[in-house]
Amino acid sequence: MNGRAGGPLHALVSELEADYPQWRFAIKPGYGGPRLEAHRPHSTGGLYALITADPAELRRELDTATPGRAALTLPLRTASRCQ
Repeated sequence: MNGRAGGPLHALVSELEADYPQWRFAIKPGYGGPRLEAHRPHSTGGLYALITADPAELRRELDTATPGRAALTLPLRTASRCQ
């Protein structure tokens, strides 16, 4: 099973490819249903592969592992919290 067959997971993989160009993505069969796989082919350390059935977990971990992305996903502070 490849992520290119269509459907909601195919759309998710397309979004992930656009948001994380340094990662490679696939949809593979897994126990209990399809699994999303992410691999960083030119890793120099840290997270280089992730396999999960949870799209939110995948994005969260990729944001953390991708330089420059973690700051984009943190909640913004309001002026009242900063004082």
